[in-house]
Formats: sequence, C-alpha cells, structure tokens
Amino acid sequence: MRTPPPSHLGALSEGFRLLKRHPWLTLGLAVLAMLLAQLGPALELAAGVGPNLILQAVFGFAGLLPLEMYFIPRLQAQLDAETRNDAANPIGGWHEAFDGRWLRTFLARLGISLAIGLGLLMFLIPGILILALFGWAPIRMLLRGEGLLTALKWSQATMVRHWPRVIQAVLAMTLVAMAYQMAASWALDRLLPAMDPDLGPGALLRLKHPAFWCFNLLGGTLNLWLSCALLALYQRLEAAAQPSADA
Repeated sequence: MRTPPPSHLGALSEGFRLLKRHPWLTLGLAVLAMLLAQLGPALELAAGVGPNLILQAVFGFAGLLPLEMYFIPRLQAQLDAETRNDAANPIGGWHEAFDGRWLRTFLARLGISLAIGLGLLMFLIPGILILALFGWAPIRMLLRGEGLLTALKWSQATMVRHWPRVIQAVLAMTLVAMAYQMAASWALDRLLPAMDPDLGPGALLRLKHPAFWCFNLLGGTLNLWLSCALLALYQRLEAAAQPSADA
C-alpha cells in the first residue's frame, strides 16, 4: 500500500524558527510595519478626505507599500540564502542577487495580484485558480532568478502535482490570520467609542488611539510570520518538486 506524502503543515512552525534567526531584525521590521500602517490615516488627514472604507484601504495599501515591495522580500531572500545557500541565491551574494531582482519581482507580483482580483470580481473561481496555479511565480523569480514565463510554468507544473498539501498548509495559515483579525476586532469593539458601523473609526481616531498602534504592531509581526511560513512552504515545495524536475 502506497504511503501518502507527509503534510506541509510543519511550514507554520518553521516560519517561527525563521523569524527567530534574527530577533532584532524581526522587531525592527515589526515596528516599521506599525509605523507604515499608521501612515495610512495620516495620508487620509493630509488629503482631507472624509470617512470612506475604499479610500481607507487605498491609503492603507500606499502606506504599507515599502514593506511589501522591499523589506519583506529582502528578509525572505536573506533567510533563503542562510537556510538553503542555493547557487541562484548564495549566502555570500544574496544582497547583489536581491538588488537585481526585487523590482521585477514586485511588478510580477502586482500583475498577478491584479489578475487574481479581476478573476475574483468577475467569477470568483478564475481568481482562485490564478492564485493557486501561479502564486509561486514571484518568489521563484526573486529567489532563483527565473524569468516570468519560466517561473509561471514552474509554479503551474508544481502545483498540479502537489496542490493538496500546499492548499492544506495555506488554509491553516489563513485560519491563524482570521483568528487574529477576529480577536483584534472583538477587542477594538470594546476599547473604542460607539461609531457608525458602515464607516468605521475615523482617521484621527486611528492615528491617535494607542489600541491601533498596538494592534498594528501585532499585525505587522503576524505578517512577518506569514511571509516566513510561506517561504518555508515554498522551500518544501521546491524540494518535493526537485526529483521530478531532475527525472
């Protein structure tokens, strides 16, 4: 009887171990994430816009852009070099490799994200399929230096073979993130004054109330863990796909 392949749920704990390799760097990035998250309401006040959930999301994305565009991918490249020392991302040359790849990686990630968003808005299932089949392409470009088409083909071929265990691990990470969001929302409902549920807290309140600073720090730490857990999952997927690639 064939033994089923092992689960990839271990990537969740491996994400914690990757974060602990550089505790001061992790703390610094979490504080940076908190400050950048607070940049969103500051931009709303500077623009003079009223309470609007769509604009709140737009300004929040703009505030966190440096973190998502540069600092988190840089952390992933460093940790991958330290733990894998692959020829395409060696421990002695990951800085140079990262500097040459991060911008095109971000553009590829942005393009795939737009395609996923359009697919979700139109029919839902196409967006999910794009994410499932091609979601690994940007990290493949970043860490292994492949071009966009090659990375897309690798992601698609690998996910076709290994998708059940990958989806299981990603769903587990999503449950952790949702549990945090629910706990944070529950706490904020009890810490903040009553307000219009359709508009949410105003920009000035989000900028001044210490609860938002606290939860943005925790949310930033969670985001760093998710990024490290996804890196660990990618490394597991790469190792599982290597025998079939060599065959």
